[in-house]
Amino acid sequence: MDPRVTFIVPCYNYGRFVAQAIDSILNQSFRDIEVIVIDDASTDDSAEVLKRYRSDSRVHVIQHGTNQRHIRSYNEGLALAQGDFVAILSADDYCLSSTVVERAVAVFDRNPRVGMIYAAYAVVEDEVIATHIIPSPEDRVRPGVDEFRSLMWGNYVLHSGTFLRREVQAELGPYDATLPQSGDWDMWLRTAARHDVGYIAEPMYAYRMHHSNMQSKGIPPRQQADQNVRTLERGFAALPPGAPADILGARGAALRHALLQTAYFDLFNGRRMRAWQGVAYAVRQRPEMLLGAELRRILPRLLLLTIAGRDRYRGTVEALQKLRRHGAFAL
Repeated sequence: MDPRVTFIVPCYNYGRFVAQAIDSILNQSFRDIEVIVIDDASTDDSAEVLKRYRSDSRVHVIQHGTNQRHIRSYNEGLALAQGDFVAILSADDYCLSSTVVERAVAVFDRNPRVGMIYAAYAVVEDEVIATHIIPSPEDRVRPGVDEFRSLMWGNYVLHSGTFLRREVQAELGPYDATLPQSGDWDMWLRTAARHDVGYIAEPMYAYRMHHSNMQSKGIPPRQQADQNVRTLERGFAALPPGAPADILGARGAALRHALLQTAYFDLFNGRRMRAWQGVAYAVRQRPEMLLGAELRRILPRLLLLTIAGRDRYRGTVEALQKLRRHGAFAL
């Protein structure tokens, strides 16, 4: 009998993390699970760590002879998945809650129109929870177009642990190899364009930040901006006939924002040169942005970072945010 849930765990040189990821799945209260671990030709001790799971019939380990990169690993795992619902859990992340699968399956079973379920999560740095990312304070199931209306301004959905109904994933097709940094956002947008979306407000996963993960490495701002724009264009193309007029009317503004998303991310992380490069590229692509609100929003912050430096910039922003929370002014 096929399992109800499949987790795909891609691993490349994460021997120090992968056991925690796998164990956090196997320790779920919902037991009808399979785990497909894809070791993408790791050169560390990942293979030795994975030998521990040979006796567990729920764990299937695939080991590549040559490194094939994460998109191919994702797609290989999805092609092998037998579960009614599928999720990818990066080998450096892990489940915080032992009930996440049980709760997600219950939402799917109660709501046959739901194609995707995501959850709040915690960001972990140096093995300590640094912050919680909670997109909404309450659990919900809402029409996909409502989710799309929010998602078109940026991806707030953690890749690790987000569930897709398997027939929805088959409808979407494999991850796009031309979108290695934004392939998850592409999946979420195209799912929301056609299917209802569920959300669990309790932080269910730990997203580990460290020097070797994808967000830390980054790619040139120009390449990331181009991926963001292509991803959003694919999302809009997936909307059904008769999509809400406000969504269609916001397409131009959302695409301009997509060009600057990477600059905002670099600004948040104190990467001054990359942020300037991202802004310059966005303006070259869309010169009309020189007169727009987006540039007026980001330039003062970027100038502050450039003049004050990363630490003083962050301190100033935190102070201003406290004032805003107390109603002193709008930042």
